[in-house]
Amino acid sequence: MKTFSIALSLIAIIFVLAILAPSFVGNVSEKNASLAKIQAVKEKNPAADEQYITPKADSFRAGKAFGKEKDRLDTMEVMVVRGKNYLLTQVNNRLKQLGPFRTRVNDMTTLSDSERKSLVAELDAKIDMFKAFKTEINKSATKQDIKNVADKIKAEWIKSRLSVERAERQIVAAKENQLISDADEHSSSIQKRIDLLKASGKDTRVHEELLSLYGKKIASAKQDVDSAKEKFDAATSASTEAEKEKLMKGKELLLLTARESIKDAYNILTKAARQEFSQRHK
Repeated sequence: MKTFSIALSLIAIIFVLAILAPSFVGNVSEKNASLAKIQAVKEKNPAADEQYITPKADSFRAGKAFGKEKDRLDTMEVMVVRGKNYLLTQVNNRLKQLGPFRTRVNDMTTLSDSERKSLVAELDAKIDMFKAFKTEINKSATKQDIKNVADKIKAEWIKSRLSVERAERQIVAAKENQLISDADEHSSSIQKRIDLLKASGKDTRVHEELLSLYGKKIASAKQDVDSAKEKFDAATSASTEAEKEKLMKGKELLLLTARESIKDAYNILTKAARQEFSQRHK
């Protein structure tokens, strides 16, 4: 009766893991919704490339604040208004990017409390800085005022981009650590179960084969996550946008493959539990 209870408990645990497995690595590959919307605008209107902040460029050009030189006949007042509107649009775009990302980091359970609080505090500071720029933009009265604010925004833009990249790197690392920890824990539990069956004189060859397959799937997932991390690091320092996009697509594909390997691994555990249960009630 005791052995039967252990078997049922093992089945229940593995069944839950099999259900939760798809979300284990999937969160790493989540994309910012606002970034996706902006990218869609770019594809529909190539001329808007310089007007929007995209996942590819993630940049800000202070020189765009006054439009093209064809408007030389505009009065200073018109130029200042256009410059202010441009800067306010870009600041709002950045806030729409940073806000959801900050929420994502705050909800990331795989990060330690200290990591999460540190990253959220850093992002909060960036968000507050961009909010403060709105007041400074609205107070601008001359073309030089606009240029000064634009330079400040550009500098802060670069800093905030580095903050996001650093947070993304920590998220991937946290997911990897969680994967390794959980995989090792499950492998240990299965091995203990095999040892108990051996001690009671049971044939454990099938269980051992399944454990070996499980280990291979987890090892494959670990390797894919490691490779995804390498591609992400390389993308942050890519020399061209085309190279960066290629590396990021490669990262997403590797994370997807890792997710599938994890699902397969947990399905193997479920199969092992079902086989044992079936053998006990033949």
